[in-house]
Amino acid sequence: MLPTPTLLQTRIAISSFFILHGFVTATWISRIPAEKERLEMSAAVLGLVLLGNMLGALLGGLTAGIWVAWWGSRRVARTFGVAASLSLPLLGALLTPAWLFAGLVLYGFLLNILNIGMNTQAAALEARYGRPIFSSFHALWSAGALLGSLAGAGLAGLGLSPFWHFLLVGGTGAGLAWQAGSRLLAASPSPQRQGFVLPKGALLVLGLMGFCTAISDGSIAGWSGVYLRSLGAPESLAALGFAVHQAVMLVGRSSGDWLVQQFGAVQVVRYGSLLGSFGLAVAVVSGTVEGMFFGIACMGLGMATLFPLMFAAAAQTPGMPPAAAIASISTMSTFGGLVGPMLLGIVAEVGTVRASFAVAALLAGVVSYLAFSLAGYQVARTQTSD
Repeated sequence: MLPTPTLLQTRIAISSFFILHGFVTATWISRIPAEKERLEMSAAVLGLVLLGNMLGALLGGLTAGIWVAWWGSRRVARTFGVAASLSLPLLGALLTPAWLFAGLVLYGFLLNILNIGMNTQAAALEARYGRPIFSSFHALWSAGALLGSLAGAGLAGLGLSPFWHFLLVGGTGAGLAWQAGSRLLAASPSPQRQGFVLPKGALLVLGLMGFCTAISDGSIAGWSGVYLRSLGAPESLAALGFAVHQAVMLVGRSSGDWLVQQFGAVQVVRYGSLLGSFGLAVAVVSGTVEGMFFGIACMGLGMATLFPLMFAAAAQTPGMPPAAAIASISTMSTFGGLVGPMLLGIVAEVGTVRASFAVAALLAGVVSYLAFSLAGYQVARTQTSD
């Protein structure tokens, strides 16, 4: 019988899954232009194909509670970590846009169930530590995403095809997930297989917060480069928008646990989202490249702790399994990520890209108003041996 891992060993194992998830996510994103060229897709066809990822994520959110209740979060994280990693090379091997759409449905499905499994593990470990540690895991996700983006750019520059790139990352990731999975927290499967739960009360407000956050913060990934180009920024500078956003978010998440201990979750989210809203407002009013980068930095810093705290608070919902609660708000957030680009695109088409960022700033302000839903989030502050 294997010895029980220490809390520190378990924390390292859970951290590995967050890094892996970020790295795998960024690996795919970094090679989307190459996949567009490989399959000779128009911009419109690519936009439809990419919806497969969101559709799969929605399906994953709807069924994740059943998987975790059936297997326990440790087995779910381990199994879906391996499966999500191995789905990457499949994306590089598919020969038509229709098959790539189907592959992305599978990829999004696997990746979101992994997401919910590892966040359920993080919530359980935070309870054992007795102090806020959730943001540190999401900081490592951002670090993994940054590393994945840099690796993708480097390997693309060397001329490595997406398939061999995905095979390298997928094989390594599958091995890491299998090895790290043995040190996760043991969780007994539940005889009650609870599927997707319609959120209500405080959980519904958390879901609305996730929905608004996904749209407002997602505007940086979807539209910052386009807006910077419209302001006259060269392509190389416009491409840095998302990287700056992730780098600043990494800083914000790295300090998030300390901020929560000092000021409480409600204040951190309230003033953080106000900072993001203010930054985008400056970007809209100034209409300059410098103003937009200021807005990007404010969004990355201010919104950094929102998803970690929403997941942590959801896991404490009375009378509901943590995985089911996390899946509930994750699904609402994913839906925001699905409709957000379309909503902002319509605003940009009817008005201007500048107007779409005004909508994003407004939604960040709504998140600040909804921060009261985190009032019930509490972590007893006791020390551990690790």
